[in-house]
Amino acid sequence: MNNPQRVSFRRCSHTGCGCTSEAALESKRLCRRHFIDACYVRLDQIAEQIEQKKLQGSVPESVRSFLGECTSQVTSEALCARQLNNLERSRLLHILLFAADLMNQLRRSGRIPRLVPVRLINDPQSDTWIEDTVTQDLSKHGAMFRCTHPYVKGETVGLVRLDTGDKALARVVWRERDKFAQHKVAVEILNRSNFWNWRVEAGGQP
Repeated sequence: MNNPQRVSFRRCSHTGCGCTSEAALESKRLCRRHFIDACYVRLDQIAEQIEQKKLQGSVPESVRSFLGECTSQVTSEALCARQLNNLERSRLLHILLFAADLMNQLRRSGRIPRLVPVRLINDPQSDTWIEDTVTQDLSKHGAMFRCTHPYVKGETVGLVRLDTGDKALARVVWRERDKFAQHKVAVEILNRSNFWNWRVEAGGQP
């Protein structure tokens, strides 16, 4: 009589948990519940670091690696698990969106102070508005400057570099009223991948 084949299951590595692991995160095998909890703890930490501007410039590889692994595990394993209840499914989808948003923020962080003369051209669909100013900060995908025109979030604006003549379309992602009837405006470049010649302007930063 043949002995029945034993099937071994890897257990969740969280202390005191005896559930079967369903996903891996930072070299740990975790059950669904503890995978979700671990994702939220780490994502909240990264979000706080971004908010406090502690991840400007060079982003640690451990942060990029976690966000990539978290996204991969949710899409390839966790969301494919059987018997997900509605709460688990919604939390996993939220983790996926949360991680993607943080990755986008990190790609747009790393601002450096840099003065570049630019011409702002308002959306031609509305009243024409042209103003020359100078950037205060640059990132690979955007810039911050002061101007007199009260742009609103989501508005598009044409940019012309007065030093090179290069043109781009940008979207206002943030603005606040500054002193002396001026406004601080942050924009995201929409149609140029390297409008600022980032490796040159940023002194070799990626």
